[in-house]
Amino acid sequence: NSLRLHAATPGVHDLPPRRRPRGPLRRPAPRLQLSPLQPRHLRPLPRAPPAPPLPPPPPPPRPPPGRLHALLPRLLLPPPPPLPPPLPRRAASLHAFSLRLGHLHADPVLTNSILLLYLRSPHRTPASGTALRLFDEMPARTASTYNTLISHAPAGTDLRSLARRMIADGLCPDRFTVSALLSACASERDGRELHCFAVKRRMCGDGDFHVSSGFVSMYCRVSRPGLARWVFDRMQQRNVVSWTAMVGGYAENGMFEDAVKAFRAMWVVDGILPNRVALISVLSAVEGLMGLAEGKQVHGFAVRMGLYGEVSLNNALVDMYAKGGALRHARRIFDDGTWHKDVISWGSMVLGYGLHGMGTEAVALFDQMHASGVKPDSIVGLGVLSACCRAGMVLKGLEIYNSLVKDHKVHPTVEMSACVVDLLGRSGLIDHALDFIKSMSIEPGPSVWGALLDASVIHSNKETQDLACRSLLRLEEESSSNLVSVSNLHASSGRWNIVEQVRAKIKHGTLKKTPGRSWVNAAT
Repeated sequence: NSLRLHAATPGVHDLPPRRRPRGPLRRPAPRLQLSPLQPRHLRPLPRAPPAPPLPPPPPPPRPPPGRLHALLPRLLLPPPPPLPPPLPRRAASLHAFSLRLGHLHADPVLTNSILLLYLRSPHRTPASGTALRLFDEMPARTASTYNTLISHAPAGTDLRSLARRMIADGLCPDRFTVSALLSACASERDGRELHCFAVKRRMCGDGDFHVSSGFVSMYCRVSRPGLARWVFDRMQQRNVVSWTAMVGGYAENGMFEDAVKAFRAMWVVDGILPNRVALISVLSAVEGLMGLAEGKQVHGFAVRMGLYGEVSLNNALVDMYAKGGALRHARRIFDDGTWHKDVISWGSMVLGYGLHGMGTEAVALFDQMHASGVKPDSIVGLGVLSACCRAGMVLKGLEIYNSLVKDHKVHPTVEMSACVVDLLGRSGLIDHALDFIKSMSIEPGPSVWGALLDASVIHSNKETQDLACRSLLRLEEESSSNLVSVSNLHASSGRWNIVEQVRAKIKHGTLKKTPGRSWVNAAT
């Protein structure tokens, strides 16, 4: 990289007369030579001072309190979703550079790396299409290639067809393939088929915790905890992953007492100390049992093991205490400044206040969350709106809904819309609630029509009652709760012949009312 500076530099005789040197010239002026770069040549130029930051935009005007009708026109549709981001440039640049050098199709390891780079990209929508095209254009695919695509396939990909294509290419699925396919088993039949293949290939032998634990989780996910326990009991050796899968599977299927027993057997029988995931799983079971005593034991166990302070574990503790009614203990953990709180932490505390009718505290905590710079999501919005519904804070609830949709760009869900309908309906604004339902950008669900039905029953609006009942039966014709609501509606109107037909359908059909239950833990 030689720079011919002498070609661009004028000689002495080319200088203007005023710039020529005086006296005789002993020798011609030497040409400029390029010397090696010195550190002083590489000094960066001073940067310009940064521009002053722009002033923040003024906050949107807040409606004055006491004017409910001024808030109603602001219940507009949510903003349109943003456009998908462009294809990641680095992945595309490496792909093009490798293709230009001719190394892409010659080196399977390089191709698999670029494929993985596309699949792990946060811009999944454009990158997944390029990854699938790259996979189809590969002249020779290895088992690692299939495992990469199956493990990181975009949503909606038929993994079973990829496994069949892998076998058609003469490749045999290995343990990594089976572990990745377990997430695609949506039914017991698919799980049994994959389980038989793994047993024939001796993938569930001694010491292979990963595959066997995956089958335990799969059977629990398809609501077959008995088969999961069958696989678990036939494992020659079990580790913390296996026990955690069993504890979490019991908790997911509502077998809370079995989950607590499995948690105790983990470290009493096998002598395996539970990890953070196991503690979170057993906390969900304790929450289902409403056993604060067991929850406090798990809390103390986490402190002794040095796991207290993990964000996910502390969130589970806050949620367990809040839903169990021990709001003082939940707030003590929440206010502890030794751990970093995320949006889930705030949402758990807000939901706890709303669940127990403490609407003022829930709204105050929501305002504190906004002041601390944490952006709320739809879960937090649902919690604070439900708290406003239970506390009768109509104005504040509508104001929070407008702030969530417009200021925080939260896409409203069906549950959030049901809370708004409940707020409007309980305040007697049945027509405004119906107008809000018509302006929803999403299809109103049963919870929305159920809230409208309850409000119309309270205010004796027969026309709206009939509309809500027809909409409920159209959405969930086989729902026993909807049929009971219809039966009660016709009974209040004196149409007993229709009431008898509806109740006969509930009694002689497959529909059953879920009985309530309560229990008391008596000391023995």
